[in-house]
Amino acid sequence: MDISGMLHPERVLMDLKSSTKRDALVEIVQDLGKSDAVTDVEALKNAILEREEIMSTGVGLTIAVPHAKLASVKAFTLGIARSHKGIDYDSLDGQPVKIIVTIAAPDNDQNTYLRVLAAVMQVLRDEDRRRRILAAATPADVVAVFKA
Repeated sequence: MDISGMLHPERVLMDLKSSTKRDALVEIVQDLGKSDAVTDVEALKNAILEREEIMSTGVGLTIAVPHAKLASVKAFTLGIARSHKGIDYDSLDGQPVKIIVTIAAPDNDQNTYLRVLAAVMQVLRDEDRRRRILAAATPADVVAVFKA
């Protein structure tokens, strides 16, 4: 599945200002909320934070993939954020998170939702791609890693 069309340079945070998991998620959701596809930023924020309370989306390898499905999201929207110093994220491997890819999805397409999540994970599992995301000089360079 080609997810590059769901990701735009204006939704790439090159270096998070936040240093805690909660603050980072709020910062990311505020950025995602600028997308026309997200009609209720507060609902998205609450859904992302509630999901994290159930189980951390810090999957290891210095990555996290917070995600939520909501009726107020009109189209699949991805955002990427980087933290060069890393964020304590309660990851499965205990390591700080440096790359966060957030998925905001409509609540009516479980099949596509799972395929998007799998496609994101396929990119992020590749060590070279993670390195390229962290080394990218511009948001367009980050998006290009997902197009490759």
